Amino acid sequence: MINKKKAAQSAQRRKAKRCSMVASAEVTDIGSNTRLSARISEIGIGGCYVDAMSPFPEGTMVEVRILRDQGTFEAKGKVVYCDSTMGMGLEFTEIAPAQRTLLEDWLADIVTQLKPA
Repeated sequence: MINKKKAAQSAQRRKAKRCSMVASAEVTDIGSNTRLSARISEIGIGGCYVDAMSPFPEGTMVEVRILRDQGTFEAKGKVVYCDSTMGMGLEFTEIAPAQRTLLEDWLADIVTQLKPA
């Protein structure tokens, strides 16, 4: 089970900042083809946090699909940390150029919404 100190250390090691974003997600374990329906609570250019009651273990290679009104983002990733009752942090390991553009658009939209008018 992950503790708050380990989660904080993982956050400090991130290459890019994550933004709050709630969206539906499907995460599939590439090795076993097990699919998990979940929710994203944070996302950044390098990864995301998946809220899930039964997350995959650290080191699991996954495919992730994030669904929003603005489209569907797909990438391959790796579980870099896991809290067995809360969720898992994913690092994106492979993103197609068109998918990266979509993700960048989402992040720009989130940042724009946060700026005061």
